[in-house]
Amino acid sequence: MLQARLAISVLFLVCGLNFASWATRIPDFKDFLSLSDAELGSILMGLPIGSMVSLPLAGWLIARYNSKIICLLSVVLYIIILPALTYISTSLFLFIGLFSFGMAGDLLNISMNTQVVALEKMTNKKIMSSFHAIFSIGLMLGSLLGGYLVKKNISLEHHFYLIAICNVVSIIGVYQALLTDSKNLEQENEVVKAKFKINNYLLILSFIAFCGMLCEGAMADWISLYFKSIPNLEGYPFTIGFSSFAFSMVIGRFLGDWAAQHISIRNILMFNGILIALGMSITVLFTNVNVLILGCFITGLGISTIVPMIYSQAGNTRDTSPAMAIAAVSTIAYIGFMLGPVVIGFLSEYFGLQRALVLLIMLGVLASGISKFALSKD
Repeated sequence: MLQARLAISVLFLVCGLNFASWATRIPDFKDFLSLSDAELGSILMGLPIGSMVSLPLAGWLIARYNSKIICLLSVVLYIIILPALTYISTSLFLFIGLFSFGMAGDLLNISMNTQVVALEKMTNKKIMSSFHAIFSIGLMLGSLLGGYLVKKNISLEHHFYLIAICNVVSIIGVYQALLTDSKNLEQENEVVKAKFKINNYLLILSFIAFCGMLCEGAMADWISLYFKSIPNLEGYPFTIGFSSFAFSMVIGRFLGDWAAQHISIRNILMFNGILIALGMSITVLFTNVNVLILGCFITGLGISTIVPMIYSQAGNTRDTSPAMAIAAVSTIAYIGFMLGPVVIGFLSEYFGLQRALVLLIMLGVLASGISKFALSKD
């Protein structure tokens, strides 16, 4: 069981590393292709659209075959797609590349979360949040590495080939230790109709996740560009805001399993929304770089436990398979992730990026309000 936990942890780490490697290089693609904020926002939709398209496919593949096999397939796709991104020369090809990147990412997302749900049932413990903390460690390490390589003028090609090699080594090292799903014919027949089995409680959780995912996507895609526009970074790389955000996500998610045992989901999600609103208020209202870094940190704490809490709840519903339950809830949540980049891009085009990020404050307040008034106190 320890080997399985370590193996799944490596997958979460690699998933975060892959995403952060892309996120830290967004300014390079923006400059290389001479994109406006609105154009970049439109192109960035490729990644979440690919994710959303793959969600029902992921649930079907995992229920029919095995989450272990889909984990392998996902990492192999990463190994191919990351180096391919370095050869992109047009906006259309970048969109297609991000669409493929998003599909690979969500196949891995659903399959490795299905592995965690299986492990939770074996251990009878809530451990989902700690795995998402490891994903955030991957984000943090990826952002720090990306910032360092950019500062040292290491080429995009060398950067992405290095990450591809990390993927190869990781999947070779952990594949045998991953869990094999138990599946039966009834579960396979359930796949076609499972996505419609979302009760009111899960629907509410999905909308809160929608707010959280939109905020998370906006931070990942735009915060480095926001910091890059700051006149005096006091010696920090422009990725420092994203690094602070990712670091706080690690802390929040490691605390999440403890919180899930002692605090109701309702109160956790209420507090999440408050922290998002507070952190983003600091980020957009102040000018001192150290204060802005603190704002990103608080925002990360707020976002940190929204998705793992909701995935764990969805994966343990009785009327559908874990893979399809997570995929169904994620479909709604990922609409937020899809809309985030383009909405922020267009708002930034007309009002400036600083004012565009006010949207995240509003979403934090909305998520907190829905949690307070629409969820039960249990």
